[in-house]
Amino acid sequence: MMSYRSKNVLVVEDNMAMNLAICDILEMNGYTVRTASDGMEGLALMKEHRPDVVLCDIMMPRMDGYTLLNQTRSDEQLRTVPFIFLTARSSAQDRRQAKSIGIEDYLIKPVDAQDLLLSISNVLRREEHLFYQAERQAEELRSQIVSALQHEFRTPLTFILGYAELLAESQAGSVDLETLRTSATAILEGGRRLQDMIEKFLLLADMQQRRELPESTTQIDALVLLAETAQRFEIKAKSANLAFGLESTSDHTTVLAEPTYVRAALDRLIENAIQYRKPTSSRILLSVVAIDGYLGLQVQDDGRGIPANAMDSLRNPFAQVDRENRDLPGIGLGLAQVRNMARLHGGYLQIESEEGMGSTFTVWLPQTTEIA
Repeated sequence: MMSYRSKNVLVVEDNMAMNLAICDILEMNGYTVRTASDGMEGLALMKEHRPDVVLCDIMMPRMDGYTLLNQTRSDEQLRTVPFIFLTARSSAQDRRQAKSIGIEDYLIKPVDAQDLLLSISNVLRREEHLFYQAERQAEELRSQIVSALQHEFRTPLTFILGYAELLAESQAGSVDLETLRTSATAILEGGRRLQDMIEKFLLLADMQQRRELPESTTQIDALVLLAETAQRFEIKAKSANLAFGLESTSDHTTVLAEPTYVRAALDRLIENAIQYRKPTSSRILLSVVAIDGYLGLQVQDDGRGIPANAMDSLRNPFAQVDRENRDLPGIGLGLAQVRNMARLHGGYLQIESEEGMGSTFTVWLPQTTEIA
């Protein structure tokens, strides 16, 4: 059996004889143990010393096991603490009820010592696996950030520094107006590209760390928002031989949303539609659709489309299709930003795409009641 010495176990059990027996078994096997006689005492201890696992009776005075579990799941600091229930209730219905609310194991009293130790060991092993998995994902993200910085930040910096050095090293009166204009344009273009990337980084970071929407959330008309977005991108679209279409299949187009976040999400989707067009592409259709209490802000294009094996990964930060061989600028933050915006609003991002045929991106947001 694996050894988890120094791991902290909280035992919440109102039967003192059972409580002491369990504590003796755990302490003899190297665990640090704290005890509580009911859920209220257990919750107070958890807030003071976050345990690695909780052994919890179900039927207790003042606060039972189910209530304690619900209290911890609503606490940002405690919601991931694993629970093992201890109970004399052994029916299949009791087991299903316990498992359905997210406990890791369900032990029947009287508890065999080996079963108890094995259950705790298995729970801690799973937690350890999840920890290392998160560490690997964080390391992959760090590598992706470094890669993005190398590929995307270096190019505009080269433009800025190269032309700035040219001007700085020029002798007085040796720079003609055309050279000065070319240098200033290159520096300005590089600076704007860096600014755009930094703003996308900061907005994504802001959304990822939030647990609720900011106070600037308000009722907005999704159809009006789509029309404004089309107008904002009209010049870029025309230069790419693309025309906007606008329609709504819903009479109710109002959503409760944070305008800056939603505008940024729509910008990313339209930027992608323009960037990943085909030579024969001709349109970008913007629509408002509704289904089952959700309002969808939809961007449909007839561009390159997305390979089926890349659909899921593109929702993650810095993920791009065939990054090594691609010749288009970008750092892969677009869809991650859209996904986080939808999540904050209690919605989700739906992607439908066929390689070579185009894509449809729908941001589903909870529908609000119509404003009179």
